[in-house]
Amino acid sequence: MEQNPLTAKEKKKLKKIRIKELMTVYRGLLTDKEDKILSLFVEEGMTGARIARMQNVSRQAIHDHMRRALSRMENCEKRMHMLENHKKTLTYIDKLQRSLERMAKKTSDEEEIKKALELVEKIKKNV
Repeated sequence: MEQNPLTAKEKKKLKKIRIKELMTVYRGLLTDKEDKILSLFVEEGMTGARIARMQNVSRQAIHDHMRRALSRMENCEKRMHMLENHKKTLTYIDKLQRSLERMAKKTSDEEEIKKALELVEKIKKNV
């Protein structure tokens, strides 16, 4: 089965998703300027050119900041696997939540299951 190559738009979307994921775990490694630039790019959907105009710097400077920040975060992920572990933890939490919801349908002790589900929600918010 042959896969179609990704379009430029799809690649850009995947890149933004990857940056956002890395930022959830490694944001503390970024300088204030890098954090601002990546946030504008990912969360606000701004282009490098627009960010450059806003920051009153060249597009190349924006590109360099993004490249260095991404490189630093990717290198840390290669060594520490924190993002990978974060994703696994969220997967396990989701499985636990579904299991508890199934149990709630079968058991008469609904109060205990409700407490457990509330705890799962609290864990999800803090992961």
